[in-house]
Amino acid sequence: MDNLGITEEEFIDNEKLEGRLFELYEKTPNREYKSHIQFIKANSLVEAEDFALEADPDYWRKKSVRAVTVEYAWDKFTDLYYSYSMAKSILGLEDIYGE
Repeated sequence: MDNLGITEEEFIDNEKLEGRLFELYEKTPNREYKSHIQFIKANSLVEAEDFALEADPDYWRKKSVRAVTVEYAWDKFTDLYYSYSMAKSILGLEDIYGE
């Protein structure tokens, strides 16, 4: 996998994010986690839900918000970056962009 460009200083800054990271996710009809949509940085769950509501007033029907750890966000980022890189390679997009 490529170097993700993460510096030691950015890892230290992760401490500032603890308790302020939330995930907007798609939920099943049983209100269980189905898939990741996006991360939200907010001061509280209520504030994160307000951000989701502003973007999509009907979000609560098929989506939900939950608190997540910085470690979870890094793991999800790594998974998504790997999937992105593989798809880009399979589609031949690195040739187009000269990467």
